[in-house]
Amino acid sequence: MRAVTFDIWGTLLDLSKFYLALSKKLSFLSGRRFEELYDSILSTYSEALRVRLGGGFSRIIVDSGEFFSSKLGVSTETLFKAVATVLEDPEISKLAYPDAAEAVELVKSEGYTTATLGNVMFWPGAVTRYILHKNGLLKYFDLTVFSDEVGLQKPSREIFEYVAGKLKLPVEEIVHVGDSLENDLAGALMSGAKAVLVNRSLSIGIVKLGKSAYLVNSLKHLPEVLRELKKSG
Repeated sequence: MRAVTFDIWGTLLDLSKFYLALSKKLSFLSGRRFEELYDSILSTYSEALRVRLGGGFSRIIVDSGEFFSSKLGVSTETLFKAVATVLEDPEISKLAYPDAAEAVELVKSEGYTTATLGNVMFWPGAVTRYILHKNGLLKYFDLTVFSDEVGLQKPSREIFEYVAGKLKLPVEEIVHVGDSLENDLAGALMSGAKAVLVNRSLSIGIVKLGKSAYLVNSLKHLPEVLRELKKSG
């Protein structure tokens, strides 16, 4: 194993906190109560995940933007403006999970090449790249890959192979870390990579799911899991 790739939202950055800040900007722009908008965004996100997984957003940014805005009762332009203006909010620099920076830094110190591998919804990967920077995480990555920029998305085998190609490594030498059962765990394993699934609600720290996969409740366990995966080949 020579490289570790990371999902971003739900793994390194807290999406619920971002949506909370975004809801406040939407409230200012639309005159709606931010609590109502926040609840609606969370419920719409679950629906949008299913639509995206089924290939329903062919123009990912525009189509998902229209999907969210219709559910929220705001214009797509208002939604996009809220995304742009929320980047000025000081809360944007407080989205990293407490275990994120130390874990990625440790992985780097052990000699692994590191990359991000993120799907997108109604804002482009460049925005997430900026947010990673504002949270002090961007500097740890040798490569950042986003679905809107490469025309591929998790859980497809092709996007994992794309990353492997950019890193000049066989996909079998990559460990992917993420919080989604379908996009991250299944996507990585189906591509031939190893996988670490993150679920912070678990009471157990580390669960072995098989020769090529582990479940952890914190990224602090990642260095230990990587050592175990290396032992198992």
